[in-house]
Amino acid sequence: MRCFRTIFARTAVPLALAAAAVLVLAACSGEPRLERVDVTWVSMDPSPRWGLYPGYRQELQFKKGSAFQVDVYSGGKVVTGGMVGDTGYALAFRPTAGAKDIESEAAGTTGLTLYVTLRTDKGDARRLLCLKVERRDDKMYFEVPK
Repeated sequence: MRCFRTIFARTAVPLALAAAAVLVLAACSGEPRLERVDVTWVSMDPSPRWGLYPGYRQELQFKKGSAFQVDVYSGGKVVTGGMVGDTGYALAFRPTAGAKDIESEAAGTTGLTLYVTLRTDKGDARRLLCLKVERRDDKMYFEVPK
């Protein structure tokens, strides 16, 4: 039994330290990453707000003419944003004044995909899928893909 403890202590502790070091190095890499996307339903009073993290999906009741403020976070701060709104026929996106590096692609009349371009530590640009918005019947879905 004592031999097993010695072997375990000599192998498990260094392996745990190596795994922790790998995680720290991965977290400190120069690759930009999307931390979260805040969605605020501005056409309601008071305006509810949801913080969506990668992998999260929010389902809301759809109301005609709804407008949503989208704020994209990276590095602990808002890097860009815009407004998603219902035009009565389709979903539309408009960047906020001074917003940079955010764009949208229509996915038919009931969908919208937002992309954000983030910079690495070296100055390289990387385009990331930011938010998927979809309207189905009386529901509205906001999803931040992993």
